[in-house]
Amino acid sequence: MSEAIERNFIVGILGDNFDINNLIGQALGSPGTKSDILFYNRLDVSLNQVFCGLTPIDYPEKIKPLLQTLVLSNIHILVIDLNAELNASIGEILVGMDLFYRLFKTKALIVIAGINSKTEWRLPETRNKLDTILKSTSLNNTEIFELKIKEDYENLKKKIIDLGIELLEKEPNSEENTKVLIDHVFPVKGIGTVILGIVKQGKVHSGQMLEIVGYEAAVKKVIIRSIQKHDRTFKVAYEGDRVGLALKGNISPNDVSRDNLLVSPGVFKQEHEIKAKVFINQYYAPKGGIIKPGDGVQYYGLVGLKFSPLKFIEGQELTPGKSGIVKILFDKTVVHDAEGLKGIITELNRFNNKLRIVGYFLQTAN
Repeated sequence: MSEAIERNFIVGILGDNFDINNLIGQALGSPGTKSDILFYNRLDVSLNQVFCGLTPIDYPEKIKPLLQTLVLSNIHILVIDLNAELNASIGEILVGMDLFYRLFKTKALIVIAGINSKTEWRLPETRNKLDTILKSTSLNNTEIFELKIKEDYENLKKKIIDLGIELLEKEPNSEENTKVLIDHVFPVKGIGTVILGIVKQGKVHSGQMLEIVGYEAAVKKVIIRSIQKHDRTFKVAYEGDRVGLALKGNISPNDVSRDNLLVSPGVFKQEHEIKAKVFINQYYAPKGGIIKPGDGVQYYGLVGLKFSPLKFIEGQELTPGKSGIVKILFDKTVVHDAEGLKGIITELNRFNNKLRIVGYFLQTAN
């Protein structure tokens, strides 16, 4: 990587104790944008690295912000409060981390916090339970980090850097299509519509024409008026950057949401119905123990940050822990860059101590 390109570490802080998540977030950066996801951002001068932490609000009651945090970040930290037992929400987070690793090769770390003289007796048992759980997933070799004292927050940042180096060290590919995930949008007086998001693929240039896709109707063309990263203006943003992009064109904040992507023109394809390999997570319990295509049951597909209701309309029966080939019908248009759709299948009901993450899908040739 050239010296002119800063390393950016996008870290999802996941757990059911918001106070502990918040402390870790503040170790990474200053609290920034807050809605159903809270962002923390900092250019760390001492480490010469850029950190962007994010943690979902209202989890476990709502699963949307958890899954969207997993999408936005590529380093996932499960935070366990030693004062509490390993519970259904921790299990659900682990399932999400496991599926994202399988689909997107994300990095994972487990942090045990709340360690003190009254709780440290629980450490060996908690670690043993975690080891047993992890052996049933793709996260078997995930490191377990103990957060005890103030200095451990600095050590945690170094662990994050170690995890992120191989994700972010590749040379930018000038031929790679641009894809920006949009997490927030707002108007700025004298400038116009500004989006906040993460460059997930390729790079963005000031003055570049891009398309906003994800609509049921035609795409919208915009020009990048300016680029900001951590309150500094740049001409180019690279994969992994957390950016603010001022848009030029016939576009208002009301026209843009997390359903949309900012992408290279003429590349991304819209889909409503696909043939796909579907994997059902081994811990998910469908009614009757099996999912039968054509049964009319509605699930939700997460592609990028967009949720669309979906149904399995025909194909093989699906059982937990196994894959099958089925046809999926989406209620809303979902898009991909000709590499085929892939995403997460979930329920969106409120938390009731049962796993809501169903599995994942990979589009196959028709």
